[in-house]
Amino acid sequence: MSCFVAVPDCSECQLQRTDATVTRMPEGQQGILEPVQLNGALRELIEVVRTADLDGVDLTAAIARVRALRDDLAPLVVPGIRMQSCLVFDDAAVEQAQGGADGPAPPAEPRSENPSEFFPYSPLVGPLNPVSPPATMRRVAVDDRFEIHGEATFTSAFNGPPDCVHGGVVAALFDELLGCACVVNGIGGYTGTLTVVYRTPTPLGTALTLRGWVDRRERRKVFAAGTIHSGDTLCAQAEGIFVQSENLRNPTDQPGLTTTS
Repeated sequence: MSCFVAVPDCSECQLQRTDATVTRMPEGQQGILEPVQLNGALRELIEVVRTADLDGVDLTAAIARVRALRDDLAPLVVPGIRMQSCLVFDDAAVEQAQGGADGPAPPAEPRSENPSEFFPYSPLVGPLNPVSPPATMRRVAVDDRFEIHGEATFTSAFNGPPDCVHGGVVAALFDELLGCACVVNGIGGYTGTLTVVYRTPTPLGTALTLRGWVDRRERRKVFAAGTIHSGDTLCAQAEGIFVQSENLRNPTDQPGLTTTS
């Protein structure tokens, strides 16, 4: 889990291709080329490259075109501390991210019910990250607390066993799922431990159903769990302990969550 600050307005990222450069779109003419669409196009390209038989093919021209696009966009690269929640942030956010022995603090509370909105650069749910599937997750009220429910479909780029998702990718998805369950309950923290039990192979190209929830709190430790299903089949389940940083806004009493002193 990473530091949470304000999510940038995607309208600031609208770009226009000219003969040799990429320039900012004038206000009122934005939306021609969305950053989300660009990331989606890159995912499509990755899938084609991953599944194409390229042996003996002259790729010189293709490589040149890809590198030309890279060179066009390179002037827009913003240096700084990388975060899931934002690309550009102010001095106060930088100070928060750099300060303290605990380092950048995970989000204590979300500004949205949708993890893809408060973590737009996430490698699992981020629409602005080209390596993200991206999984879809949302906050759902269940009894007196919130859970994370969602869906994910993995392409060949995430392949491990034959026609299945790599086990490490499954673990990463659980890390995000359980971490977001903590966040939407206002008790985000760093991943302390994550235990994954693989029940059956997780298939590629299949809509998977995700569920994550918080079980209880013990001082700074938050215990969360989750499942991944393919239809009615349980593919994997996980339990995690997330440790709240001292520089988080920790609610003393969280409705629906058992706290052990």
